[in-house]
Amino acid sequence: MIIDCHTHIFSSRIIANVSAKSAMVKKIKLHTSFAKGRTNISALEKDCRSSGVDSCLILPTANVADIRKINSSFIELAAGSDFLFTAGTLHPFSKDNRQELLRLQTQGVRAIKLCSFSQGFSLSAPETLNLFKLIETLNVSGSGRFFVILDTFSFAHEYFGTPRLHTTTPLLLGDIARKYPDIDFVAAHMGGLTAPPEEIFKHLLPSKNLYLDTSNAAHTLSGKEFIRLLETHGPEHILFGTDWPWFDHKIEIDIIGRLLDLAGYNSEEKEKVFHRNIANLLGIV
Repeated sequence: MIIDCHTHIFSSRIIANVSAKSAMVKKIKLHTSFAKGRTNISALEKDCRSSGVDSCLILPTANVADIRKINSSFIELAAGSDFLFTAGTLHPFSKDNRQELLRLQTQGVRAIKLCSFSQGFSLSAPETLNLFKLIETLNVSGSGRFFVILDTFSFAHEYFGTPRLHTTTPLLLGDIARKYPDIDFVAAHMGGLTAPPEEIFKHLLPSKNLYLDTSNAAHTLSGKEFIRLLETHGPEHILFGTDWPWFDHKIEIDIIGRLLDLAGYNSEEKEKVFHRNIANLLGIV
């Protein structure tokens, strides 16, 4: 069984705008020709079925005003599919986060996706810390079993014109994971897309509540660096993700499978990476 923990549904406009940033596309190795036209659930399902992927987690984000609307639309997408799970999204500046978290819980949504650079907030801002405290409080009380997926892109300020303080760095991410031990955190792109690898090794230390997803990372890290992260964090804390539509499931399964082999993962450990770990976080039986 394979579950892709990191997929997106982007509009044609977003794909075109990102594809036009040729320097960024080259730096992070996006397969823009593959992504073109892959803008809906039908395309995602077709690619999954042909690649042997059983389920996907789709990851929305939104500005403050659109949180409830975006969450509702993604919940509706997942409800109408037999292979989709969806994350919800929140915003530190929203006044309705508690209410929205409780609504997400009633819909069976456990994953919360945050992208600091695109949503416009700092991971260390008081409002962000208050949001994590709220999530942790609900988790401890039993009112929720939420985990948080944090996007990472160290050069977001250069390619999107966002403030540097809105970048989720390995240093900030590692600090947050330590401060909130009752929240499981997923660091996208193996902890820091285009971040200096030594910063990832230094600041993202193995922890019970920290997971790394594989999306795009095999294209931006060297094989040696990727394998070092696999060996350091272990099979219980690695999640298979593709960053679809930017990457092809078939190719990513082969690449990640080969790297897991080189790291010495056995068949049971590879099952954890490809589906068991994310299934446990999502509460899938």
